[in-house]
Amino acid sequence: MAEWIETFKGVIDAREYDPNAHMNTQAYVSRFDQATWFLLAAVGLTPRTVRELKRRVAVLRQSFNFVHELKGSELIVIKSGFVAVGEKHLRFQHRMVDTESDMLMAACDGTAVEVDLESGRAVPIEAAIKDRAKALLVTANDAERIDLDARL
Repeated sequence: MAEWIETFKGVIDAREYDPNAHMNTQAYVSRFDQATWFLLAAVGLTPRTVRELKRRVAVLRQSFNFVHELKGSELIVIKSGFVAVGEKHLRFQHRMVDTESDMLMAACDGTAVEVDLESGRAVPIEAAIKDRAKALLVTANDAERIDLDARL
């Protein structure tokens, strides 16, 4: 199994607070979205390469767990890894940690596919990308247990 890789590092800014001085949901989602792109880039799916192939990346499912409140000025890091690599999908997880306390603050689980712009359908993942994603599996490949690709 691979180590989790760092996909985002930053500080919680005052403009990201809600009225109760906690980080707002939009900021969490934005941070996890940025982490997703860096994780995909680690396997060769960058915004540029996706565009050149006349495709897009679609996140079909995403869930969030908010464990502890971020109240502002915390330094955070997001570490990410893949938990499943299928024929047409990549399932990933992100963990947001307060770097000073080393506490898990939030987590995100998502499933992404590449979609052909003409057909609007999910396409098989290139072998080289699948191999690189499998090298970043942080757990057993649950795509071998759950046939999500049959639904795509």
